[in-house]
Amino acid sequence: MRINKMTVGPLSTNCYIVSDEHTGKAVIIDPGAQADRIQSKITELDLSVEAILLTHGHFDHMMAAEELRKAYGADIYIGKKEKQLLGNTDTNLSEMFGKPYAIVADQYVEEGMELALAGVTFRVIDTPGHTEGGVCYYVKEYEAAFSGDTIFYESVGRTDFPTGSMRVLVESIHEKIFTLPEDTQLFPGHGNSTTVGYEKQNNLYA
Repeated sequence: MRINKMTVGPLSTNCYIVSDEHTGKAVIIDPGAQADRIQSKITELDLSVEAILLTHGHFDHMMAAEELRKAYGADIYIGKKEKQLLGNTDTNLSEMFGKPYAIVADQYVEEGMELALAGVTFRVIDTPGHTEGGVCYYVKEYEAAFSGDTIFYESVGRTDFPTGSMRVLVESIHEKIFTLPEDTQLFPGHGNSTTVGYEKQNNLYA
């Protein structure tokens, strides 16, 4: 498994291109903006996109998704409880930032589902709190988790937006994220990567 990170959009969102080195197939996680840049990277890496995974429905994680879906014919996946958020320009915050944007996903996922995509198996972990239907995508074989805005390096996602709850977020971190092996690499929606073990010792918010 190869992971290429791109920082896109006005909020410096981490977009990840996860690919299989042998087959050249790929998954895009949280394409928040700048579809043209993402497509250029896909072309540079000579990859074939199989799917687009969204960790949650906020605008800064999905505003390039529709353009990429059309370009590659790839389904968009998101947590089942994010359906309304994804389609509402007020609650997905795109209206607030002056660019109303709403989409409909192709596949709605939930806790425990395993997605075999691009030679990689992603297990869906429900991690509500930042939003009601936020999820993480865990790759057990490579001890990696794409954690969206649930947890960051020494911090956590905001909970003062629609459907957010700090109490629920902390529960998700302790009951879901912190039960993963301590060597698990966390690839968050913003900022630097980290590990479960490091955050258990150093994350003041969790």
